[in-house]
Amino acid sequence: MRERDIIKICYLFYSEGMSQIEIGKKMEMSRWKVGRVLKDARERGLITITINHPHVDLTETEIKLAKKFGLKQTLVVGINEFSGESPIDQIGAAGAQYLASIIHRFRILGVTWGLTMSHVAENLPKIKTARLELAQIGGGIGTIEGTDNPALTTMLGQKLSANAHVIQAPIIVRNKSIRDTLFKENKIRETLKIAKKADIVMFGVGLVASESLLWRSGFLSSKEATILKKTGAVGAICGRFFNDHGNQCWQDLADRTIGLSLNELKMIKHKILIAMGKEKLRGILGALKGGMVDVLIVDMETAQCLLDKKYRRMEKEDPSVLFRRFPENRVGEKKWGI
Repeated sequence: MRERDIIKICYLFYSEGMSQIEIGKKMEMSRWKVGRVLKDARERGLITITINHPHVDLTETEIKLAKKFGLKQTLVVGINEFSGESPIDQIGAAGAQYLASIIHRFRILGVTWGLTMSHVAENLPKIKTARLELAQIGGGIGTIEGTDNPALTTMLGQKLSANAHVIQAPIIVRNKSIRDTLFKENKIRETLKIAKKADIVMFGVGLVASESLLWRSGFLSSKEATILKKTGAVGAICGRFFNDHGNQCWQDLADRTIGLSLNELKMIKHKILIAMGKEKLRGILGALKGGMVDVLIVDMETAQCLLDKKYRRMEKEDPSVLFRRFPENRVGEKKWGI
């Protein structure tokens, strides 16, 4: 076929908006041949497609992330430093918008605690749902205002017009015997039974460092932090610590933790991880590798790091190295409490 005919077919399709059937009739060829010509033209670089929209980079990154990690969906948030809102509030608003758009498809929402989740709850609009139930998937931390599980569960229940089931117990107790005793309490047992039936859950990933809410709340000591790091812990979801491969760390601590196990978490149909910051890369990667994520919501910078081999090498480093190498993270953490 003449080069001019190829160019003409491309022009008619992309500039004139003609269908492949219409072009086939005009050029006296089958629609299948027209399709092959267009495909070959794209592969040869005769055709380049440009989408003129400010969100195109976000969309491209979302598609790459979903493909790379085998996710159902990703949502990449472009942080606007001039908006007057903190970065964590912006990502919380994005998480709230996503949750609001899909919650009507589910019956039981598993609720976790954390600073990011508190911003999701604050930004969530009031929604009328039918027969939705909420259940804590773990105990609470009690001391950091606005981030505790019972408070978040209650707030979400009010905003989603749903029946909320709370666990009035701490996330970590002194020993296994105390945990086993609490598991016998009817209210706690019933709430965890409902939580195991959850078909959707949204959670953040905690640090294995003094910045973590578990340390700030007094549930873990510096000695326990050392033990966790020695066992390879890179992150935590609702008090459950895991390594680079998403496997549970330190059985003794797991035996003192009140809530769903990581394996029970993995059984939930729609698992949404929302996080931001390079310091959480190892935790995010561990959760991804461990099959604990179906949908990922992250900021653009973190998304690019997840796709960049240069930053992926830092999987093997201590999270504190990230603070030393990228001091801007420390500044952001102090300013916004990330």
